Amino acid sequence: MYKTDNALIGRYLSDLIKRSPYGNDRQFGIACLKERDGVNYNPDDIQKMQNRICQIKKGNKGIQIEDLPIFSKLLGVSCEDILSGGKALAPFLNRKTNYSIAFSKDPKEWEEYINREDKPFLNPDEFGKTVIDYALEAGNFKLLKHLMDQGYIWFVGKDKNDYYLGFGAGTSVKRRKIGYTDVLDVMLKEQDDLRFRMISLAIENKDFDMLTELKARELPLLYTINPVQHWSLRDMSLPSTPNVTGMIENIAASANTVLSYFFDEFEIEEENRPLKSTYVFPYAGQVLDLLIRNRRISETKRFLEKAISHNKKVQKRLLELVDRSKESCRKFYRDAKSNYYDEAYFEHEAWREYYFYPETCFIAYHMPFCSKNTTGFITNIINVTVSSSDSEVHFLIDELKETYNTFIKQFEKKET
Repeated sequence: MYKTDNALIGRYLSDLIKRSPYGNDRQFGIACLKERDGVNYNPDDIQKMQNRICQIKKGNKGIQIEDLPIFSKLLGVSCEDILSGGKALAPFLNRKTNYSIAFSKDPKEWEEYINREDKPFLNPDEFGKTVIDYALEAGNFKLLKHLMDQGYIWFVGKDKNDYYLGFGAGTSVKRRKIGYTDVLDVMLKEQDDLRFRMISLAIENKDFDMLTELKARELPLLYTINPVQHWSLRDMSLPSTPNVTGMIENIAASANTVLSYFFDEFEIEEENRPLKSTYVFPYAGQVLDLLIRNRRISETKRFLEKAISHNKKVQKRLLELVDRSKESCRKFYRDAKSNYYDEAYFEHEAWREYYFYPETCFIAYHMPFCSKNTTGFITNIINVTVSSSDSEVHFLIDELKETYNTFIKQFEKKET
């Protein structure tokens, strides 16, 4: 038990207000009015509230019952803490945290938390997690969609120059003055892995427009490679995390509409160059592996055929450019009136700039620079690693592997 003591309560509140984001009686009074009356509070009440707070702090007046829950909420302490002057500390069960907000379904509560002056929204808690981390774990798609729709956060930025570690993710919530951390913007930019979890949530919630907004089929590296500059693919592997695994599993368990989206070819235009590159979803082979394992026979056959068609299209384009390269080499040395070079040399030159990266299944090719109208391309192909007891599926798997192995043989031949 404890007895209320106005002087003790006043000193305790004075210390709390001083250490709070409000800092002084006037700002705290305004926050109290907003909490009590909403944003359309009467400005004439500011001075009255400030005077009342001042008198409570001095111990001249006791705290009113109507003020108690408001003070408790804004200062992040329990009513018992205030009434005891900080002598009977008790857990403040209504205290808003990154964790509690991530589970909230109330847009008003979200907005209040985002706009708090001490900016907890911009910082990780004692477990190193932000609201975004917890919301993704909780599957609170409505909160995350609200944050994106209102422009508070984005997983994909507008400037392609920011596409390297991730897709230029960020937040528009303003940081406090210099001296405070407020690291959410940096964390979002460095953690493209969060986007994979958001893609899973978009699939689960059947929000197909969100898949496009998230560039769900793409990886940032697709914006950093081209037919000439592709060396970053050497010794590189695709991102592999629990969120990536979850995304692949969600895609493989989805309906044909989603599967078709992830197996469709898509184009990416290079920054500052008129060259477009065509790709397929880099994890398409892993999705096919799961479709086969889960015995989704109809879907497996349909998308194996689509994968075969893509690989054959790439092979056809490669051979067409190789043939053009050989003819260009012949013409170049014929015009130079040189008889020293033979067909073996032209063949070697035509294949010189062909590269295959089996870890990521990327193909790069560029014609010799002596060729007229030289060009090239970069793309990726699809392979599977599992087998099937179904005869039709087994036949298609063999055909896909045959198209895939062709690229390997061509590269091995080129390297010898």
